[in-house]
Amino acid sequence: RTKHLDIDCHLVREKVQAGLMRLLLVSSHNQTADIFTKASHPRHFHDFVIKLGMVDIYHPPACGGVLNHGEGNSDLTTN
Repeated sequence: RTKHLDIDCHLVREKVQAGLMRLLLVSSHNQTADIFTKASHPRHFHDFVIKLGMVDIYHPPACGGVLNHGEGNSDLTTN
C-alpha cells in the first residue's frame, strides 16, 4: 500500500521538475475534504456541503408551495 504512495510521490516530483505539473497551495480554510475528517464551524460546514453538491435527504427543498397540516386529517396539503 505504501509502495503505491511512494510511486505516486516520485511520479508527481518528476512531473513538477519537468515543468509538466505545478502544485498550488490550498489553505486549510478551503480544504473541502476536511468536512469528512474534522469538526468545523457550522458556517464552514454548510459552505463545504454546498461546494460538494450534497443534499439532505431528510429535508427536501420546497416544492413550490407551503406544506400545512390539513384541518382534521393527517394528510399534508399545499397552498
